[in-house]
Formats: sequence, structure tokens, C-alpha cells
Amino acid sequence: MINLMRADFYRLRHSRALLIWEILIGGVTAAKTIDWGLKRNLTGWLAVRLVNNSASLFIWLLPLVMMVVGHDFSQGLLKDTLTIGISRRRYFLSKMATMGLITLLQLLMVQLIAFLGGVIFGGAGLVQWADWLAQLLVYVVIAFTEVTTITLVLYWSGSTTAALAVGFLALLAIAILHVQFGHINLFAYTDWMLAINRLTTVHSNTLGAMMKPVIGAAALVIGGGIVNGLRFEKMSL
Repeated sequence: MINLMRADFYRLRHSRALLIWEILIGGVTAAKTIDWGLKRNLTGWLAVRLVNNSASLFIWLLPLVMMVVGHDFSQGLLKDTLTIGISRRRYFLSKMATMGLITLLQLLMVQLIAFLGGVIFGGAGLVQWADWLAQLLVYVVIAFTEVTTITLVLYWSGSTTAALAVGFLALLAIAILHVQFGHINLFAYTDWMLAINRLTTVHSNTLGAMMKPVIGAAALVIGGGIVNGLRFEKMSL
């Protein structure tokens, strides 16, 4: 499993697509930070809080999932990989662990760019490290709902295009339905794009307004992970 993760990281380090995407998302983050700095008294800590609350940055995860989980599907390498003696369970778990690490590293990169930009404008500010860690962990859990959803569609359809489309459209559809039918309590647990806008209510001792979205996210990640694992065990290659 460790060797599979190392192979994925090695491939990604030498991927031109990943380099282009990192430059793009880094540039967008820097542009957002500059815009915030021109409009308000910005500090490093405030910039981190603002970038955490930017639901549009959810989109940064889509290509990363395809580069990790969808790569072997799109390149037709899955069968060859599994025929060299690697069990399907180990393969699946390695992909999920790799995605977890990449999600965390990507978010840290975005936060670091925002923090450095904020420092240039107004210094570091009063950094609340315990709150930062709590918000970081919550963001990763929320973001992993997208990983789970895309993986589910990919394993059932075998299509990376369908997985990308559903991964994006599902989040958007839920957000729109939540606005239209806000009285339906289910959306309070599943509208993760809107939930990101309330991330600043999370502190080291409370989930604040994120309690219901975190419960919904945890249920999807755990339940969806089990379903995805079982599906991968039985799917035809």
C-alpha cells in the first residue's frame, strides 16, 4: 500500500497537468488575496479565514481526483496494475489515503499563499492556531465528500467524464435546491458549498454552525467509502 502511494506521488511530481493546475489555483488564490487586501485591512490570519470561506475553491479538488483516482481508468492501466499481485482492497485504500494527503496538502498550499499575501498587506495578525487546526480538519472532511461522490460515479459508470460532471453538478444542484427549499432539513446536512461559508464559526471547542454539515459529511464519507470499496471489489475490469 505504501509503495502504491509512493508511485502515485512520484507520478504526480512529474505530471505537467498537475504543474499547470497548481500554477492556476495558486494564481487565483493570489489574485483573490490581492483583491481582499485592496478592499480591507488584511492580515495573514484574516486572509486564511477568507480563503477558507471561499466555496468556489471547492472546484480545485475536481482535477486532483481525476489525476489520482481516475488516472488508471482513463489510461487503461487498472487491470495491469492489479495483475501484478496487488489486492483490490489495498489498491482502493491506497488511492483514498493518497487523496486524503493530497487534499490536505493542496489546502495548506492555498492557505499559505493567502497567509503570505495577508502578511505583506498588514502583518500576520493574531493567529489562533487551535481554531486554524479545527477549521482545517473540518474543511478536509467536507472536501472529501466530493472525493467520495466522484469515486462512486467513476466506479459505477467507468467514465471519468461522468464522474467529473456529476461531482460538480451534484454540489451545485444541492446548493440551488437548498436555496429554493430551505425548510427541508436534509439540505442542512448535505449543502457543503454553503457550509464552507460558515467555517469561521468552527473553533477548537465547538463546530458552531458546521455541526450538521460535518455530521452529513462524515456519514457520506464513511458510508460512501464502504460502498465504493465493495463496488471496487466486485466490478469487472
